Amino acid sequence: MQVLGGIGPVMTKRRAPASIDAALARIAGQLADGWVGMAALVGRAERTVRNWGDPDTPEQIPFDASIALDLAYQAAGGIGAPIYETYTIQLELSGADRFASRHELARLAADYIRESGEAGAALVNAAQPGADHSEFRAAEREVLEALTVLQRAIHQLASTATDTHPSTGPPAGADPG
Repeated sequence: MQVLGGIGPVMTKRRAPASIDAALARIAGQLADGWVGMAALVGRAERTVRNWGDPDTPEQIPFDASIALDLAYQAAGGIGAPIYETYTIQLELSGADRFASRHELARLAADYIRESGEAGAALVNAAQPGADHSEFRAAEREVLEALTVLQRAIHQLASTATDTHPSTGPPAGADPG
């Protein structure tokens, strides 16, 4: 809270780093006329332009205004495109959350390929004439490691399937009987 020229306390809202509010403030700070100039540029009231960045209001910045303001920022000597950069960050963060389960599946697939290859090699060694007890134990250990990864993959598949959309029937290849 700050006090301005004897008019009493004024509440200021925190700006999230990757928010439209922060992008708009960055543009306002670059333009000579600040918020007033931004409003004039896009043909809206200053309050409307400020509301575009306020998560407590329903207003959202129109696409054409986003482009106009980013271009005005650049024309005023600013480096980058604050609103575009914010959209990019928000899209990447949303995608990371949305597709995290799929990334985990890919990691488990790589782990399973590695572990099953090691298990296969250990099984071949154990099957050779003259294989001793240690080779049987190594094969058993490698097969169990592959099985553990496979079980994690099964759980991840079930979790990912319920996260993305409901199942419409048994998995492919399942016995319907």
